[in-house]
This record gives sequence, structure tokens and C-alpha cells, in this order.
Amino acid sequence: MKRSKLIIAGLLILAVWFIPTSTLAAKKTHKGIHFLDDVKKVEWYKVEGEHIIVGWKGLPDNFYNLNYQTALKASKLTRSKVHVWAVRYHQKDWVPGEGGQICITTATKDRPVKTDCRK
Repeated sequence: MKRSKLIIAGLLILAVWFIPTSTLAAKKTHKGIHFLDDVKKVEWYKVEGEHIIVGWKGLPDNFYNLNYQTALKASKLTRSKVHVWAVRYHQKDWVPGEGGQICITTATKDRPVKTDCRK
């Protein structure tokens, strides 16, 4: 009986710790990619967990570099794996894995950035 109560208490403590931690990570991600606000071709962007979805209205010359920097900065701030999905600006309701994206860039804090975006 005591052991099951200890397990339940431990799980509650983990849950209480995990939820604010994930919320803080999302806030950090938003701060880290705030530079996208100044990019004229970026119509919108949103953060959903480890996914960052960027709506592009045309592609600038430095498109590859912008996706690379977004993934790198977000993964360094959150210290976790981050996927940056480039989509067209009219795909506002698009969700990761749906298909139809322009490209995807993935970064993990200790590994090189992987991308299928063309230079």
C-alpha cells in the first residue's frame, strides 16, 4: 500500500515538473526565432512542441540559411530536437506530417543540422 502511494506521488511530482518545463521550452523557442518577424517573405510562424512551422509568401535568396538558423537557434535554446517545416503562407491549418511542405530542416543540439531544402 505504501509503495503504490509513493509511486503515485512520484508520478504526480514528475507531471507537475514536466508541464511547466515544456511550456518554458516553447516560450524560449519563440524568443529564439523572433528574428523571423523581420523577414519580409515570412507571413507567419507557429511553434507546436518540437515543430516550428513557417509560412512563406515567396522564397528569398537566403531561404536555405534562414531555415538552417531557425532550426539551430531553437535546438540550442530548448536543448532538444527541433523540426522546422517550411510551407506556403496559405497553408495556415497545415500540421506536421501532412505532406505538401516546401522542405524540412531538423536540428539536434549535439548533431549537425539535416535538411532537404535546396540551396
